[in-house]
Amino acid sequence: MVPIAVWILAAVFCLIVVRRIGGVRLPIWGIMTAGAFAALILGTISIRDAFFSINYIVILFLLGMFVFGAALEKSGLLHLASLKGFARAATKKAVLFWFILLMAIFSAFLMNDTVAIIGTTVALFCAAKYKMPVKTMLFALCFAVTFGSCMTPIGNPQNLLVALSGGVPFAFLQFLLYLVVPSVICLYILYRILLLTITDPDSSVVQESEEVIFDESLTRLTKIALRLVLIAVACQIVLSFVGIEMPFVIIAAAAALPLLLFSRRRVELLRAVDWSTLLFFASMFVLMAAVWNSGFIQTILPSEISSIPVLFASAVIVSQFISNVPFVALVLPLLEGSGIPLYMTLVAGCTAAGSLTIIGAASTVIILQHAEKNGKTFSFLEFFRMGLPMTLVAAAVYIGWIFCIGLLMG
Repeated sequence: MVPIAVWILAAVFCLIVVRRIGGVRLPIWGIMTAGAFAALILGTISIRDAFFSINYIVILFLLGMFVFGAALEKSGLLHLASLKGFARAATKKAVLFWFILLMAIFSAFLMNDTVAIIGTTVALFCAAKYKMPVKTMLFALCFAVTFGSCMTPIGNPQNLLVALSGGVPFAFLQFLLYLVVPSVICLYILYRILLLTITDPDSSVVQESEEVIFDESLTRLTKIALRLVLIAVACQIVLSFVGIEMPFVIIAAAAALPLLLFSRRRVELLRAVDWSTLLFFASMFVLMAAVWNSGFIQTILPSEISSIPVLFASAVIVSQFISNVPFVALVLPLLEGSGIPLYMTLVAGCTAAGSLTIIGAASTVIILQHAEKNGKTFSFLEFFRMGLPMTLVAAAVYIGWIFCIGLLMG
């Protein structure tokens, strides 16, 4: 018998697909919040369990980065960086190429959710300035941060869990050997596919000089926050080599505290926070905990995960329902002593899960929520039509490369 929590999740999934009842468009955060309340009301999870199911570190991290992103935008620094970053792009396809490359590199070292927060504004800026299709730029961002984050142990939280599990010695080196090349291949294929959505990719773009208006006080504090973020990331990289995990919330604190403590515009920055996205994640944690506690997901996991293709497919599919971080936490004990190729397959599968559907990656939800605040959006099916072929490509590329490197390394 299918538990009630699973039926609630199925209803939430269906509503996210259609996003509309009659003439009313349903916000994705509202759908997830309704699902969490339904789980509580129907008794599939207790209030106490719901409270402790929320990953408050993730919520605080997002809050801090939302504040930082608002400061980058309101200070004028983000606008200036966007102008300089694409100043050498002569054609639309060059804009797309550099955008994908930069977002992927940033996500590898600043974590995908961070880049999703900041990158949405850049994507919309490029679409407006260079007359690029809005959905092309948003999809470029979604998939670039997904595949870019796969390349390092600090690209996303599930990577860090694997890196610190003890099964992947010299994690940065192993990620370099097993995951950088297939990730780059996926990013290039993404670029070639998205070129097809631009009617005139070889047309020239106009690079006009623009005056950027700065708030000197906010700009100074934002630069300080940026330096602190880079220092925190560098410390996280160094400490990861010796097996020490530095909480992501320290990065968010470095980004937000200078602004909230010393900026006269702190209230404005807090108002700019996407609170609906934070509510979405809190609700998602509650609903996923209810589904997990039902025991249903455990019954559908394959009993044999020593196969690279089976583990990859399981990670992609199951991550759509319980999120990739809980899936990694579940599977890691089962992989003990199984060899590095399987650990790298777990990373690749859980990351590629974000390329299949809107709810496959937190970064995609962040991008969608930010885009809708600016009057732009894309549907579940539009993303899936792009995501399904990209996921199949990713499966072939990652599995093939991991097999090859595993054989070469013995």
